[in-house]
Amino acid sequence: MPASHTFPAYTYECPLEFYWEVYNKRFPNHPLFPFIIDSEIVEQITEENGNEKRIRKTKLEVDAPGWFKTLFDIKHSVFIEESYHDKANRKITIKTTNETLSSKAKMIDITVYEVHPENPNWCQFTQTGTVELLVSVLGFQKKIEKYVLDLYKSRYDESRELDKKMIELYREEILKEQEAKKQQQEQTTTTTTTETAISTTTTSINIENANSSSSAVVSTQTATTLTTTINIENKDSNNTAAASSNTLVSSTEETESSRQEEIKV
Repeated sequence: MPASHTFPAYTYECPLEFYWEVYNKRFPNHPLFPFIIDSEIVEQITEENGNEKRIRKTKLEVDAPGWFKTLFDIKHSVFIEESYHDKANRKITIKTTNETLSSKAKMIDITVYEVHPENPNWCQFTQTGTVELLVSVLGFQKKIEKYVLDLYKSRYDESRELDKKMIELYREEILKEQEAKKQQQEQTTTTTTTETAISTTTTSINIENANSSSSAVVSTQTATTLTTTINIENKDSNNTAAASSNTLVSSTEETESSRQEEIKV
């Protein structure tokens, strides 16, 4: 019989979808999870109904004492994680199995994330771990299984604390992004308002300049008209004076001619 253990339900005070985003941020590595050496998604399928299936391969440091590493001749371990996100029912199931030493031991971890029964904005988490040695180890098979399971159990509380820290970090990140976006929008609004004011002022100045130019043109045209009128009047005066002078000369000539004729007679 394999050694198995199921942990009591645990509650994350955040929505299921939010936690799923937080969970995936630890891959391929994160400062809070230094034991994750590398991770890659080897397959991802989105079904017609929107549900997602994902297979991930993750390389981890072996969290075990030296004698355990020597006994099984391992320096790191590789696990295969299969996740299924049922979006309609808001449920995520993850099954993790060992690729390393798969011919000697079978380790299965099943975690389920569901909507909390009392609060739809919370996420409820349950976890079950199973360990089974497939080969005999000098009669210590059961003891080794129990040891591995105890090691697995001892990391449970630490893992929950790391999750909570990740949730807080992600919340702070979102708040910073929202604040930065708000400031950018305010700056854009201020810039737009300033540009509009400048444009309006420039338009007003251009209109005033246009009006001034039009007035100047009109004034110039008026002055030209006035000058023309004066020139015409001057010309008329000159013509009149010339006519008067011609008339006077003609009269004088006629008088002189008449006087000479009288003298002759």
